Amino acid sequence: MGRLIAGILLLTCLAARGGQADVRYPANPVVTPTAVFASHDGVVRFDRDGGAAIWRSLAGEQTFEPVPVGERLLVGTSAGLVALDAVSGDPVWRRFAGTSVFSPTVAGEVAYVAGRDGSLRALDIATGEVRWQRRFTGWVYPPALHGGVLVTGGQAAELVGLDPQSGEERWRRSLGQELVYRPVAGRHGVFVTTFAGILWAIDPADGEVRWLHRDDVVSDSPSVVGDELYLPRFDGLVQGFDQASGEGIGRYRLGSDALMPVSTDEGYVVASDGAGRVAVLKRQGLVPTSKVELSPAPSLPPRLCAGHLLWVTEPGPRLESRPLSVPNHDEMSEVGETARCR
Repeated sequence: MGRLIAGILLLTCLAARGGQADVRYPANPVVTPTAVFASHDGVVRFDRDGGAAIWRSLAGEQTFEPVPVGERLLVGTSAGLVALDAVSGDPVWRRFAGTSVFSPTVAGEVAYVAGRDGSLRALDIATGEVRWQRRFTGWVYPPALHGGVLVTGGQAAELVGLDPQSGEERWRRSLGQELVYRPVAGRHGVFVTTFAGILWAIDPADGEVRWLHRDDVVSDSPSVVGDELYLPRFDGLVQGFDQASGEGIGRYRLGSDALMPVSTDEGYVVASDGAGRVAVLKRQGLVPTSKVELSPAPSLPPRLCAGHLLWVTEPGPRLESRPLSVPNHDEMSEVGETARCR
């Protein structure tokens, strides 16, 4: 749980990474054309070009990944969900202050807020009204939304499919072990890892298992782009899979330390660990094009943006930047906004 709190965070831009076009998921850091937002013990906005810290908010609070919604950031904390003004960093409102909640999945004007109290709430962002609430055994993680079905799970070692309008249960699937982190929506289903070392590919319509991959080492939540899925193991190995079939498309070992969640920026896969090792890999085959050691080491997954690696370090925090030469990549015309660092 501690590593999740500190930043078991997945790449996203301001659009969905699969399943539905207007869905935004928690991510850390979040990169926009002018700013970088990073969350750990508080939230910081950096100037993307110069790296200067513009503001810091919620300092000292346990904060999760920011989710951009218009001119606001929604941030889960140990004391509820907070909406921050993205320009000033000032808190606009706080909901569910009595419980620790994860940052939400946002679809249109609704935020789906999961918490350690076992609740999943559908919150109207404009009015603050709770449209519906469901209770589960143990904590639940932010849901994936795919094909009109919310898919969530957590400590109870199962996935549950829900109607996003009413919260009514549609199906339930036992996984035999608790989730590592949140389910991820891809082009060909919903994907999730468990502490049993299994990657599950689930049909969101009925909860049926499309395929699974068993491993002897636990992996973090996957990153998805196009028809592919990339899985960072806790022993330094990143693996690629075809989402539809589960067929392996590549493996690369960065080192022996646990990998951070991988980024899929600029048509590449960016693998990194807490020791500062970073490899920029081709999507097909996971062939390395560049490998560097960053100092100071990143506290969050680095991003590849316009020929530069951007990474956040502690203490501070600080935003660091380093130019990195990578070959031109034909896949840039195909990957779309979901894989670009904007």
